[in-house]
Formats: sequence, C-alpha cells, structure tokens
Amino acid sequence: MKDIELFAFDLDGTLLDTAPDFFKSVNILRQKYNLDEADYVQVRSLVSQGAASLAAYALELKLDETEAIELHRQELLEIYEECCLDATQPFDGVDTLLAKLNEKQIKWGIVTNKPRKFAEKIVINKLDKHNPPFLVCPDDVGARKPEPDGLIQALKISDTNSKNSIYIGDHRIDIEAGKNAKMITGAAAYGYIPLEDDANNWGAKYIFLHAKEIETLT
Repeated sequence: MKDIELFAFDLDGTLLDTAPDFFKSVNILRQKYNLDEADYVQVRSLVSQGAASLAAYALELKLDETEAIELHRQELLEIYEECCLDATQPFDGVDTLLAKLNEKQIKWGIVTNKPRKFAEKIVINKLDKHNPPFLVCPDDVGARKPEPDGLIQALKISDTNSKNSIYIGDHRIDIEAGKNAKMITGAAAYGYIPLEDDANNWGAKYIFLHAKEIETLT
C-alpha cells in the first residue's frame, strides 16, 4: 500500500477526551430536574452519538419524544458551552502523534459532527499548539456524517486522493463516512464506543486500541 498522505480525524472520542465535560453538563441538567447523578460509563458511551442522545438519556426521555429531546438538547448545549473547556484533554498519545505528523510534514486535519461554535473553541484551546491545518464541521458543508461531504471537503483542502487518505473515528458512522468518501478507515476503539456495539464489527481496515498505535502508519 502506498504511504498514507492524509490523516483525517474525528474530534470527540478520537483526539480529545470530552466525556468529563459532557458528564458535568448532563448532571447539571439532571440536578435542575431533581434527578440523581448520571452513570459516567453510560454518558461516555453516548458522547459520539451527539447531544440529542445525551439529552434523552439525561432526562430519561423516550426516543420518540422528539420535541422534548430537541428542547432539552438546546438546554444541554447551553450548559455545555459554559464548561466545555473545564476537563477536556487530548487522549494519551495524541500530542505525540500530532507532533510526529507535523515533524514528518504529513497532512492531517479534523472532520467532526460537532457544531463549529463548540469545535473551534475547543480545538483552539486544546490543540492549537499543533496548528491543525483544517477543521471541517457540519456548518461548513451542510451535512453530517455518515454523509461524506465533510471528508470530501477535507480531501479538497489538502489536495489529496481518497485512496491515499485515512479517516479515524470512534463511532460506526465515522467508518461509514470514510467508506462513503472512498477513504481508508480506522476505528479509534479507545473512544466512546456505544455499550451495545463493538468496533470490530464496523469493517474498518484498522482498529486502534490506543492513539499511539496510529503512529505505526506514519
């Protein structure tokens, strides 16, 4: 296989451990409605499924209660905006990985389903020392993963062929998005895997149990 020319990464659960701040946000929301503290393991497993899933879990809503979920999703995000930098940090091995990519002048960047309002703020505060070459959010392309639009945009920005590029993420939809963009795929199995799921079943070319394992492809 030809050397990988572009490493595109998901954000939450792949580069950054944002679960502690989502856990805090969920519990502030639960306290508001006189509910007991949430289960951290459950919250962690839901982070990569988005704020709607977290809001539904936080207030014990049924998935068909769409209006209530949307209302409380907004409420949760307002809370999250105030604490999204409190405890979020790069996963172990990520700083070394990104430094190595920069040292070798290998292209890399971030494609996330996180709204730019939050993603940009967090990336600037937690990853700015690595000078991320690009950050693509749903706001930029009008679509969310598993649609490939964000990854196609990343390929254009980096002027890279999809066959020589890899997308790495911690959710099944990341792998689907990568395949839809005809990219190589890697599962960040150290991330926020849903409790009922198994990264081995996603069909990714690579499975990484630790961020440092990604370095073997550089």
